[in-house]
Amino acid sequence: MFPSLDEQAAIAALLDRETAKIDALVAEQERLIALLKEKRQAVISHAVTKGLNPHAPMKDSGIEWLGEIPAHWSVRPIKKMATLESGHTPSRSRPEYWVEQECKIPWVTTGDVKQLRDGRTTYLHTTAVKISSLGLANSSARLLPKDTVFLSRTASVGFSGIMADDMAVSQDFAAWICGDELLPAYLLFCLRSMSSVFASLMIGSTHKTIYMPDIEALVIPHPPVEEQQRIVDSILSGKEASEDLLDSCQAAITLLQERRAALISAAVTGKIYVRGLVDAPATAELEAV
Repeated sequence: MFPSLDEQAAIAALLDRETAKIDALVAEQERLIALLKEKRQAVISHAVTKGLNPHAPMKDSGIEWLGEIPAHWSVRPIKKMATLESGHTPSRSRPEYWVEQECKIPWVTTGDVKQLRDGRTTYLHTTAVKISSLGLANSSARLLPKDTVFLSRTASVGFSGIMADDMAVSQDFAAWICGDELLPAYLLFCLRSMSSVFASLMIGSTHKTIYMPDIEALVIPHPPVEEQQRIVDSILSGKEASEDLLDSCQAAITLLQERRAALISAAVTGKIYVRGLVDAPATAELEAV
């Protein structure tokens, strides 16, 4: 049994009005999420380029994207403080390299970028694909140690993370094994502040790539190691608070969307009494459709 045309019109008007209110609240939460993400990135960028002391004497870094840095910092090539590595793909034409039971070595590929896109993941614990010891031994890739920092340089360019365990990488990544002068987490946050640099280095119209010579030439601000640690601690503390707010916003969106769906279901199944809720029935408009 269908509701009368007047009731149908009243249901439609009610849903238009109430879903518009809910949609506006969702949009407001989405704007807040965007602002929180922008603020989180701005805090990271400021910390790794200006430090934590607002009264520190500054000097010109000589690097456009850096601007001024604290006077006691230096600007150094990453390769002077970390061993640069890349990776490879074992031959797909050799099935013995890809025996499922033998593929136990985590292997970072572009399929893992989705774990890094939102900027929340610092350490990569699992990979979408694993390779075998035989495949690794017969390729130019090698097993890199835990705490190696990696950067995607092909296709999805500019996403970075830290290995939570020994892993290998595909040729789509650059990786750095940090020496005593550079903390992995500090390098990571520097890389996450260099999106404009990576954008200027990308080559290709559809398949974007940053070539290894450009990777080798990358420079970062370099404070003393103790100060790097303080910067990392400050970023992680602020990041945790920011992510709590992001989670709250996302939870609010989920509840609003559930309420929207429940409202529509209740209205069209007769669980909401709509007579008298709308001032003017839209019978004529419905008959004209």
